[in-house]
Amino acid sequence: MIAFILWYLFLARIWKQEYFKKYPKLQKILTAELEDMLCVLVIWVLLWWRLWHVLIYWNWYYFHHLWEIFKVWEWGMSFIWWIIWVWTISALYLYLKKLTWEEILIFYDIILIITPLGILIWRLWNYLNQELYWIPISEIPNWLASIFESLWLTHNYSNIDKEIRVNTNFLSMILEGALIFILQIISFYKMIKNHKYKIWRLSTNFMLYYPIIRFFLEYLRADSQEEFVWIFTKSQRFFLLFILIAISVKYQVRKREPLTIDKK
Repeated sequence: MIAFILWYLFLARIWKQEYFKKYPKLQKILTAELEDMLCVLVIWVLLWWRLWHVLIYWNWYYFHHLWEIFKVWEWGMSFIWWIIWVWTISALYLYLKKLTWEEILIFYDIILIITPLGILIWRLWNYLNQELYWIPISEIPNWLASIFESLWLTHNYSNIDKEIRVNTNFLSMILEGALIFILQIISFYKMIKNHKYKIWRLSTNFMLYYPIIRFFLEYLRADSQEEFVWIFTKSQRFFLLFILIAISVKYQVRKREPLTIDKK
């Protein structure tokens, strides 16, 4: 919910700056219809976010415990499917509002600037709830364990056991959240400063940065150690797909002429 609030504040600021005033339908979405759109996203994303976790990650368990599907306060939300459903539902909403595909792609760019801050908050939540605990430092090479210890990236998840583990909740906050946000905001304002906006550059940046970071962090997650099929986990196979798609789309984006924009 905090992530959606951040989206609202950031989208409202983009509207005030009128960077995309050449797209009146998009401008209207960012003004008069902003609250309506975010309400639709919140409801549908939370519902499908939970449902796809149930279908993809828990095999047949929930088919024998149907009532537990609705226990959304318990663990069981898939971030991969959260991203997919944000894209899907927002695209459908914007299409029904008769926005062009170009305007829809610009909208994706904007929301994927602020999304990493939502990830940062999410990982903090994981840490406070002692979720997504990581492998014990005794299971990694000594030189790597020393680095994590020197950077205060170790933690005892007392609800789990007495092991000192890699605190990759904080590592995820730094890399998945803060780092990607900084890279996105720099890229965005660099384009604004140069008055040349490359449509979908920011979206493909996110599609590339996030899966690369998550791909390598999977090797440190304790829950992922049980999901390996050959050398990759379930999540890593999705990340590899996203990386290939991002590289392919980035190649196409480079061919497009940039959009000329004027600052307010």
